[in-house]
Amino acid sequence: MYRLSKREQILLRKLCTVVLSIGMLLGILQLSIPVRAANTKEATFSFALSADGETVKEASYGDIIAVTLQLQRTDADTPYTMYAMQDEIRYDSTFFELVEDGTTLTSGITSTDIASTDEFREYYMNYLSMNGGAQWNASTQIGTIHLKVIGKSGAAKITNEDYLVSTKDGSGSYPCKANDVTVVVSTECTVKFETRGGNEIAPQTVQYGEFIVRPDDPKRNGYEFDGWYSDIDLTEQWDFETDPVQRNMTLYAKWAKEAPKPDHSTWPNHMGLYLCAVLLLLLLVIVLLLKRNRKQTEEGEPK
Repeated sequence: MYRLSKREQILLRKLCTVVLSIGMLLGILQLSIPVRAANTKEATFSFALSADGETVKEASYGDIIAVTLQLQRTDADTPYTMYAMQDEIRYDSTFFELVEDGTTLTSGITSTDIASTDEFREYYMNYLSMNGGAQWNASTQIGTIHLKVIGKSGAAKITNEDYLVSTKDGSGSYPCKANDVTVVVSTECTVKFETRGGNEIAPQTVQYGEFIVRPDDPKRNGYEFDGWYSDIDLTEQWDFETDPVQRNMTLYAKWAKEAPKPDHSTWPNHMGLYLCAVLLLLLLVIVLLLKRNRKQTEEGEPK
């Protein structure tokens, strides 16, 4: 049997070490390089809202309009697996009235009509798969609600709020966009001003698409006025120069509490005490100076 020489054994060990090192390096590189899926493009969606098939709908008092919500996949025109989605159709309850038994929904969609803040209501639509997802077409009609127009003038918006399409594990959502629709009864829109504790400001009648005349800033004791906002939560500040009127609306005043001012009301009551203290201090200084002067005089006299 052939025996390797000592030199050959050392060379073989070095070669095995090199091969093992190369193998380890390749393993590390393989772990560090992410495996790309066959389709790396992320799905995107659009919540398309329409009123009788239009985004700007002219109507009259008493009309009943069909508001339809369509979910469209925008990155590809192919079916996909839906796990969960939601959307809220928000409408002005002073301009619209939900028609009872006038709603049609896609199979699996649950819904409820809830009161929101201020004068609005929200029709909530939701889908949640309980068996690992369902096959949906690239364009799927979520549902249709019917609203009766009870506004006699102006215009009102119907908007998409809190919409999402969930990922498979529910930890996130896909990029989505949405549109609003406007229902116009007349071109004269009413703009109200809610001063929230300030002095009253008269409403304005503004033509659809025109601009509001900025009123004088309201006044409120103990507060400084901090601008007008188009939502009751005071998150969307209204710009009178660039924001046109597109509906009957209410602007809400925002207030900031004034910084406390120094209270000088007690000064006159204590002024006498302050003056007495100052006079006593001056008298003490005079006495000390006299004593010092007398001492210096006595020390300077001959004995």
